[in-house]
Amino acid sequence: MIPPISIDGTDITGVTIDGVEVDEVTVDGAPVFSAGPDAVFAGSNDNNVYALDISDGSQLWSFTTGGRVGEEIAVDDSAVYVGDQFGDDKVYALDINDGSEIWSFNATGNIGGIAVDDSAVYAAESFLGNDNVYALDINDGSQLWSFTAGSRPASGISVDDTAVYVGSNDGDIYALDINDGSQLWSFTTGDEVRSSIVIDDSAVYAGSNDNNVYALDINDGSELWSFNTGGTVQSGIAVDDSAVYANGGIRELYALDINNGSKLWEISSNSSFSSGVAVDDNRVYVGSQQGRLRASDKNDGSFLWLFSANDNISSGITVDDNAVYAGSDDNNVYAVDKNNGSSIWSFNTGDSVKSDIRLSL
Repeated sequence: MIPPISIDGTDITGVTIDGVEVDEVTVDGAPVFSAGPDAVFAGSNDNNVYALDISDGSQLWSFTTGGRVGEEIAVDDSAVYVGDQFGDDKVYALDINDGSEIWSFNATGNIGGIAVDDSAVYAAESFLGNDNVYALDINDGSQLWSFTAGSRPASGISVDDTAVYVGSNDGDIYALDINDGSQLWSFTTGDEVRSSIVIDDSAVYAGSNDNNVYALDINDGSELWSFNTGGTVQSGIAVDDSAVYANGGIRELYALDINNGSKLWEISSNSSFSSGVAVDDNRVYVGSQQGRLRASDKNDGSFLWLFSANDNISSGITVDDNAVYAGSDDNNVYAVDKNNGSSIWSFNTGDSVKSDIRLSL
C-alpha cells in the first residue's frame, strides 16, 4: 500500500515520503503521496490501471497489463506500481503523468501486495505455489533480493526504514531485512494471514483466518495483544492514535483499543463487510457485499450515512479532505462526499474494481 496528517490514522505530519512532505490527507492502506497529477489510481479486472482526475473522475490515462489488477497499488513522485494476476505475472512501473511503461519485472506467479520506498519496490506473489517476496530496484526493476515464505504471501505489505512486513498463507507474519531480505523475525498465527498489514512506530497490526486481530512488537514480533472476532479477518485494517479498526467475524466491524486490544465498540451489518477500512478525524468508512459504503462515528460506531453502489464493494478505501474513494463489482470507481455520503462522481471500468485506491495530491 497514511486530522493531523496520517497513514491509517497514524500521525505523520511533517514526515517526508519519497521526498514529499505530507501535510493534509488521511488514507487507508499504505498510500504514498506524489508530485504527479491530482489523480485517483485504481486497477480493474479488465486488466487496466486507470488514472482519474480527482475533481471529476475523467480519465487521464490507462495502461493495459497482462492480467487482472486486483490488489495493492503503490505510488511515489514519478510512478505508479502495480502487479497483475492470472496473466503475465509482472510487476509494472508506470509513469505517473501519462501511464507509459518505465519498466516491468517477470515474477513466477500472481502479484498481490506492493509497497515502495526511496530505493526499491517490494512485491509479493499471491497465488498457490508461488511463495516469493521481491525487492526490485526502483529505477530499472532489477531484482535486489527475494525471500521465499512457507506458502504464498497473500497479505498486504508494509515497509519502514529497517524492514518489510508481510503475512503468508503458512500462518506466519514476517519481518524481512530491508537491505537483503533475510528474516528478522516471524510470528505464527493459527491460520492464513491475508489481511492488510499496518505498522506504526511500535507495532505491527494484522488479521488472520484464525479469527484474531494481532498487535506485535515491531522489533521482535512478540505478541502485544490479540482480539478474537469470532470469524476470519481477511481484509481491511486501519489504525489511528487510539484504536485499531478491523473487519472481523461474519458481519462485524470492530474498534479495538490500540494499547491492549480491548473492544471499544462493535457494529453489525445485514451483509458482510468486504472492503478495506479507512479512518479520518471523525469517521470510519467500510464497504459491504450489498454494495453499501458506510460511514460511522469513530468514537462510538454510531451510524452517520450510507452510500449504495450496484454491487459488492471489496476494494481498498481511501479518504482525503473532501471525499471517500472506493471501487465496486459494478465496475465503477466512486468518489463520495465524506460529510454526507452523496455521489460526487463515478467512473466505469470494464470489469470489477477490487484493487487498492490510491491518490496523488
